[in-house]
Amino acid sequence: MKSKIIRNNEIFLLEIDGRAIPMYGYMSYQPEKACYEAFKQAGVNLFFTAVYAGDRGINQNSGIRPFRPGFWKGYGQYDFSTAEADFRRILGNSRPGEVYLIPRLMVEPPSWWETENPDELCRDAQGTPVHHSYCSDKWKRDTEIMLEAFRGWLRDSGFDAYVPGWHIACGNTEEFLRPNHHPMQYTDYSPCALRTFRAWLTGRYADIDVLNQTWHTAYPSFDDAQFADPGQRMFGSAAGGALHDPAFEQQAIDTYAFLNEVNAQAVVDLCTAAKRVTGGEQVIGAFFGYSTVGTEEGHHAAHIVFESDAVDFLASPFMYTDNRAAGVDWGFPGSVASSMLHGKPWFMEADVRTCLSEPISRCMPHADPVVNRAYDGPVWLGPDTVDGSLGQMTKALARVLTHNTAIWWFDMWGGWYDHPRFMEFHKKAAEIYNDYSVTGGSKNAAPTAVFLDDAFFNRISPITGYAWMYSDLCKTLGFTGTPYQLSLMDDLTRVDPADYRVAIFGPTADTSWTKEALAALDKWKSGGRMLVFLDAVNTNPETASGIALGEAGFVRTPGDALAATDTAGNITSLLRRHPVENYSVYCTAERIPSADSLRRLILAAAGQVYVFGGDVAYASERYVAVHAASDGVKRICVPYKAALVNVFTGETLPGNESFADVVMAKGETLLLEVRR
Repeated sequence: MKSKIIRNNEIFLLEIDGRAIPMYGYMSYQPEKACYEAFKQAGVNLFFTAVYAGDRGINQNSGIRPFRPGFWKGYGQYDFSTAEADFRRILGNSRPGEVYLIPRLMVEPPSWWETENPDELCRDAQGTPVHHSYCSDKWKRDTEIMLEAFRGWLRDSGFDAYVPGWHIACGNTEEFLRPNHHPMQYTDYSPCALRTFRAWLTGRYADIDVLNQTWHTAYPSFDDAQFADPGQRMFGSAAGGALHDPAFEQQAIDTYAFLNEVNAQAVVDLCTAAKRVTGGEQVIGAFFGYSTVGTEEGHHAAHIVFESDAVDFLASPFMYTDNRAAGVDWGFPGSVASSMLHGKPWFMEADVRTCLSEPISRCMPHADPVVNRAYDGPVWLGPDTVDGSLGQMTKALARVLTHNTAIWWFDMWGGWYDHPRFMEFHKKAAEIYNDYSVTGGSKNAAPTAVFLDDAFFNRISPITGYAWMYSDLCKTLGFTGTPYQLSLMDDLTRVDPADYRVAIFGPTADTSWTKEALAALDKWKSGGRMLVFLDAVNTNPETASGIALGEAGFVRTPGDALAATDTAGNITSLLRRHPVENYSVYCTAERIPSADSLRRLILAAAGQVYVFGGDVAYASERYVAVHAASDGVKRICVPYKAALVNVFTGETLPGNESFADVVMAKGETLLLEVRR
């Protein structure tokens, strides 16, 4: 079976042996309780299942126990019986070509491998082992041999007739997150990581005297250089302790830069191995690109993966905003827009809880942590009602459609969607998505572009709220009633200003403002666009105009307007109009502008707001969706005369040319087709 990703205008399709299919699927961690046949009848033919090489649970922090036995029993020793039982349960009586199955291969090695390879383990500063190291070449070589055995089993068993590609999983929660057993355990201080770090420093600095001068150290050679210790990583000296100062703390900055790069490189190396094993003829992907997530928890060298030919698709869940509450936006944790600019679709893992969701202690007691109740909290519970659950499910579908992403519904513990009305939804949702895919999707209509600089995270202290600034910004933007697109600063030159009215730039590393980036920025300075700089540390290219931010406070010039103040009356943002007909707004990053302030800026730049009052909105040229943050009447606006048609009921909303008024309950979602 040969497969590849193909682009169909605004959306991607999975081409399998010349047949293009929508990237719309279903998965469960517990095949015994999953609804495979019901989803097949609903029109879904793409399925995912978890397969484990190792013998431990997927989350080191929570202490969750294994879902399934691992198949890697020793060097050259494999037992695929559990995987075979799961494959047969999922496929049922379906024939090749009727359904497709992508295994999620969790390649964390088993306990026996770690016992035999102590020098290849990730370690904290005390030397405590925490699984394998991303820097271990031996782990990568042994993993490729294991992947070859898995490929052989697929071929010999006949399951290869159903498998068009692989999802490579690794790290904490299978998402290539940095391993640790608790939030304050800093890694990786292993021997293999230190060797790799010293080679990396040699390539970067070349001369040990240059390194010592930059770091304020006195190492005799690169073979003596050390990682920043946990204290250096935790505490910054700039911006009230939020940031590491390059003048004094470059050792900590380099430590983070290295760890982020080797994390990304591990994804590329494993996907490259999978490509070799499959003869380069099947799609390979991974969870990666969580750029909005904190310094220690996220992925902050995503461009390495985006630019790799070995990685065909990315994946993530939605953000867990307010424990996946109703009435809030569930943003993307990374730059879906940048991924797609590089030709890589992004699978959204729609692990949408429902009123049928139960704690793991009830439905999968064999995997529940022995003592702690990590999986009994609010984030694991869905709405109380069927209608509330449908509001959440529709919200997830609407975000996926309007952003042209791929999706699999993740029935995590099994049985979450085992209800007639839920399966009615899934049947209609599959029809909508399949039609949308084959007709080429539609262009996202967000008026706001947000640019995030992964490199700046190397400077952020992980113990401050500053590390979660982008998560806070995305949550706040969700209440503006208009969508946004998140891109990496690495891709500033690829983003067309003509598609947007507002650009928001987060704090940016000095090295990220290259000549090319500055030239791209100049293209945004026309047509009354609004440029918003969240810059507490004076790193943006506009600072020459006299604005100084952060600890230095603001420097105002005549004509500057107050864009926002805080509750104490302190200035938090200033607006300046430039002679070339654009506006710049300068904000302190530790004080994210409110949703009302951001909405005003978007309107001031002639950007479209689809709903007012703090509700969530998504939009493309074909669809507009509103998720209610409160009970009441909602006025849904579009930028032209049009009818708004509920895609689930076919009802045309009563309206007046360019808007419609509708009564909604908190948590309800309307997905509307815009018919001009």
